[in-house]
Amino acid sequence: MVSTQRGFGSFSVDDVDAARRFYEDVLGMRVTGDRGFLALHLDSGTTFMVYPKEDHVPASFTVLHLAVDDVDEVVDELGRQGVEMLRYESFDHDERGIVRGFMEGGDGAWFTDPAGNVIGLMDGPGAELFGAMTS
Repeated sequence: MVSTQRGFGSFSVDDVDAARRFYEDVLGMRVTGDRGFLALHLDSGTTFMVYPKEDHVPASFTVLHLAVDDVDEVVDELGRQGVEMLRYESFDHDERGIVRGFMEGGDGAWFTDPAGNVIGLMDGPGAELFGAMTS
């Protein structure tokens, strides 16, 4: 059996400074850094590592899901800051790019960071269910 001390998710970016500005200034996260790496600190206590990679290629999947109180409010705020929501053919999006009834009845939306990494938003019962699974 492996005895783990702690774990964290990580993903790469092509420009650490641009990532820091985005995660701090646009998403309002607490970001710390050392030796060219960033740590994204979520309010829940979860931390993600962001690392530079010269030949970075954005993942073809969502690298970070954020449970929020109200997807509509977050989409509006991000829109005011110039962030555009992604649209996937497999979902019906409203005019603002929000998928209604996603994730067990909550709403969802996706956007990218400056490196092209996909970030998802979710609220409602889906976010609550996910929270219960991770606590």
